[in-house]
Amino acid sequence: MDDPYNQNYILIDRLFDHSPQKVILSGSNLNIPEIIAVARKNPIVEFTKDKKILNRIRECYLNMIKDIKKGVPIYGCNTGFGARASHIVNTGSPTRRLALAKRISEGITHIDVSVGPHFESEVVRAAILIRINMLMKGVSAVKLRDLEIYRQMLNKQLTPCVNQYGGIGASGDLAHNCRILNAARQMDNVYIKDQNGQISSAKDAFGKAGIRKLKLDPKAGLGLVNGDNFSTALASILAIDTLQVLVLATAIGAMTIEVLRGSNRTFHPLLSQVRPHQGQKEVASVYRYLLSGSKLIFNEMREHKKRKAGIKIQDGYSLRGIAQYHGVNIEKVKAYLKTITINANSVSDNPLWVSPEYAIKGERPWHWVSGGNFLAMHMVEVIDGLRKIMTQIVKLNDRHLSRLVNPDESNGLAANLSDKHAVTQCAFKGVQIQSGMFDVYSSLLSIPVSTFFGVHEENNQDITSHSLTSGILALENLRLVRYSIAQNMIALCQAVDLRGGSKRLSPKTRTLYHFIRERVHFVKKERSLNNDIEIIYQEIVGGKLIKLARESIFNDYNG
Repeated sequence: MDDPYNQNYILIDRLFDHSPQKVILSGSNLNIPEIIAVARKNPIVEFTKDKKILNRIRECYLNMIKDIKKGVPIYGCNTGFGARASHIVNTGSPTRRLALAKRISEGITHIDVSVGPHFESEVVRAAILIRINMLMKGVSAVKLRDLEIYRQMLNKQLTPCVNQYGGIGASGDLAHNCRILNAARQMDNVYIKDQNGQISSAKDAFGKAGIRKLKLDPKAGLGLVNGDNFSTALASILAIDTLQVLVLATAIGAMTIEVLRGSNRTFHPLLSQVRPHQGQKEVASVYRYLLSGSKLIFNEMREHKKRKAGIKIQDGYSLRGIAQYHGVNIEKVKAYLKTITINANSVSDNPLWVSPEYAIKGERPWHWVSGGNFLAMHMVEVIDGLRKIMTQIVKLNDRHLSRLVNPDESNGLAANLSDKHAVTQCAFKGVQIQSGMFDVYSSLLSIPVSTFFGVHEENNQDITSHSLTSGILALENLRLVRYSIAQNMIALCQAVDLRGGSKRLSPKTRTLYHFIRERVHFVKKERSLNNDIEIIYQEIVGGKLIKLARESIFNDYNG
């Protein structure tokens, strides 16, 4: 399929169920399943054997060296960095000019300032992979021999420890990339985590693995740090995790409709035909699939059925509008996956050299050009958007839980989902209160970051993205949405039992019910539920619930 992200979101999620055994980097064809595979597993990473690409990498490097020896002023090669671009160091003989340019390249180490908690190894591995791919276009004047060291880090599962704080997403993810660079240089106070989680110094880890120390040529220091690959890596991982929670949210949404005695007529094809947004159409289709065979819903696809006195003849918004609510998020995730793919196969660096195929009419090739391809605006927009989707799931879960615990809104469920043995009739009150905390906290965590920027670095960096700041907030918001899903699953299983048991569920939601019930028991009387929530949360984080969704809930769904 030319564009795998044009299909139904349930089918897109299946793309990440299988991992490639090998990932070949050419600068052009890296896809998100490959990024996730390298981040979380260990496929072999190889370079392309395309001679045109390899020759371009080599020719770019040689032309840069030639100009350095001539004394041609080149930003970041024989000048200071950023606002110090007017500080030109190109005096003396060709040999001296080359030596000075190497010292400037080594001086990039000043930007290794990141502090705070560490990123998970999966983020760092994905960032290394994407950095290599971004430099494979052959316009950055970085040698393949240097990229080979990065490739060996991945294949030998040696991951530098990189702190989260320190980047503003302007001249790329400088601080974080510089930690990788300093690991490759085997500098002091840089640490490596191996595949078993053991931490040792970069010098010891790489020495033991037989990885040579990186010695920097001109431009190499800047070229290896000056890109938004960390932002792209984090966006990739967050996008897939957000897609997965959307899949799980869809499943628990179906069970919510069942236990609240909602109607499947909400998902009548007419609604999507007269308002033809693709996401809405997809979500409605999935809900028709999930609710098929349910004995709890009002099965009204062909016509409305008469209700008992006091029962509303249409559902509340959080049930009736769920396809419209989730539909736009489905469309956004698909767009984000496409944007990330473009960015992962783009050159994010400065300066760049114009190879013959990129030269405009009348231009001689291999002159350098300065630009802002390192500005991570696309990635901050993606991550800001993903945080908003997470919050919308949290808020929907809160509204559903509010209906579940309220006898006036649940069509007959006991107060707070309490069994008759719960003397207070408050069994799930604490859970619903906590849901309110998630709602408020998640709302704060979804505030856009891309408009919060100042002026930095001697007024040079006066527009910035702060993409990794958005990513750090997204990691926290992802925790909240997973906890929100976990506790709603437990509450829904309680409601199922109060409705007479799983035999009344649809065959698909029944699978989810049994998974939860194998781990968390019916709440007969008041008890602390924090451990139960943590158990289900870990099943989400560990991937068992998405595996269940793929293999047993949506296994025969074909869009």
